Amino acid sequence: MTPRWILCACLALAVVSRSRADAGGYVLVKNAKNPTPSLTRDEAKNVFNGHTKEWGNGEAVILVIGSEDSPAMTWLASTLFGVSAKTFLAKLKQDVFKGDVRHPVSADDDAKTVKRIEAGPGLVGFVSDDGAKALPPDVAVVPVR
Repeated sequence: MTPRWILCACLALAVVSRSRADAGGYVLVKNAKNPTPSLTRDEAKNVFNGHTKEWGNGEAVILVIGSEDSPAMTWLASTLFGVSAKTFLAKLKQDVFKGDVRHPVSADDDAKTVKRIEAGPGLVGFVSDDGAKALPPDVAVVPVR
């Protein structure tokens, strides 16, 4: 039988982790050549579910995403879509196969995400708050309001 204090500690950790994810912890970043000044939450959702295929300047949207186990992917799936990373990625894979979404670029950590986004104006992804503190000039934060 599990001691009661262990169960309470696990529950407290789950509540703290959940509130951290809800409070933020990740920011949307884009290539600095992309003129998009900000996005609403629904617009950001449309970017990551494939409904938005082009930016305002005509550049194709290219997602930079992590694997099912990456913290950013877990945050993205649960915060924007209310599903697990596994479920989100399965749907994204279907949409790529059908041709509804461009094939995403993979990056499992902040440094790789930033490096990928530097490569072109259509690229967009999420990095942690800490990862966004020292972005290179070719990468900019997109406020989500």
